[in-house]
Amino acid sequence: MKRIVDTIANDRGSALVVALLVLVLLTLMGISATTTSTIEVQMAGNEKFHDMAFYAAESGWQTSLNWLDRQYPGVTQNLGWDWDEENFVVDNYNTPDPIVLAEDNDTEYSVKIEFVGTRAVPGYGTNFRRFNYRVNSVGIGPGNARSEVSVVAGKIFDTEG
Repeated sequence: MKRIVDTIANDRGSALVVALLVLVLLTLMGISATTTSTIEVQMAGNEKFHDMAFYAAESGWQTSLNWLDRQYPGVTQNLGWDWDEENFVVDNYNTPDPIVLAEDNDTEYSVKIEFVGTRAVPGYGTNFRRFNYRVNSVGIGPGNARSEVSVVAGKIFDTEG
């Protein structure tokens, strides 16, 4: 009969147990690293989609301010926008919802211009007025990414000519 001390002192096969423990540990570390990498790739993709939506919204307000800059006299109605492939056409006055201004395969944006009012301009003559507008641009990107940009802008007009 073997004694218990002899059985414990016997170290045959211990290398196999240690190797299996190390292999399990390395496998768990590999799974963890793979999971972390996958999550980081998804985060980077979501950030890219958000950036695309933000840039689309930026384009919307810049385009609308460029259009407003070319109007004389100042626009005094709330505006939505429609796109006719070549230039902007003011359409759907006083619409509560913005209208899609442009879209491509990945992004789209819509713009709503709200006429806020006019006021006298200090330092100018009495016939000069500042026309104020609130421009709201919404960009939609891939993966339902959404970004909204709101700006307040104004332009001074000589209302008598």
